[in-house]
Amino acid sequence: MNKKIAFVAEIIWLLITLFALITGIFETYKKGIAMSYPFFIITFIAAFMFIFRRTMRKKQSTKQ
Repeated sequence: MNKKIAFVAEIIWLLITLFALITGIFETYKKGIAMSYPFFIITFIAAFMFIFRRTMRKKQSTKQ
């Protein structure tokens, strides 16, 4: 994969993580945890994808 595309994908996953976390906190404050837990699940999945993509990009750059 192109280095720029891999970096952009990382940034997108990081932005999704931050957006879901902020939204989850806001919804927890307004409606309670029972209504906002899906946002925290999305946060963990997006954070995992960010870390996974970053690790893969770094491994690819060391191979070349």
